Amino acid sequence: MNDAKQLYDFIRLVRPLYKVLEGAVARELDGSGLTITERAVLEQLHDYGPLPVPRIADRMIAPRQFIQKTANALLDKGLIERRKNTAHLRSDLLALSLSGANLIRSVLEREALNIESVAKNLPLEDIAAAQRVAIAMISGFAEKEDKDD
Repeated sequence: MNDAKQLYDFIRLVRPLYKVLEGAVARELDGSGLTITERAVLEQLHDYGPLPVPRIADRMIAPRQFIQKTANALLDKGLIERRKNTAHLRSDLLALSLSGANLIRSVLEREALNIESVAKNLPLEDIAAAQRVAIAMISGFAEKEDKDD
């Protein structure tokens, strides 16, 4: 089997993997009042601190309008707040509110239990290799996409 065929076989697993992971995340969110996308935005703010919508969209590889709509819902729920962005006057920073910080911490703690149970069945070097492959694929296919624009 050549390298391209083996990579393609791996790519064919991405959609089922995504669907399984999406289902697992949705189960963990049950009762939280969050959508999967809202959870992802909260996680970005948890991990990186206050960010403007365009930066969140870039990190999530998602349309800015979609992230803005999600941010508006999170603002309405009181889970995030706007802050002045001294680096860019027209694009406020979004930051976790106290309730948003508590909620995302709780969600991440619940998810960690499932992740740990799967991780214990995988050698660390396999996890590291999978991460390197995913990063290389994102980079490689994103470069191709950028060149075509």
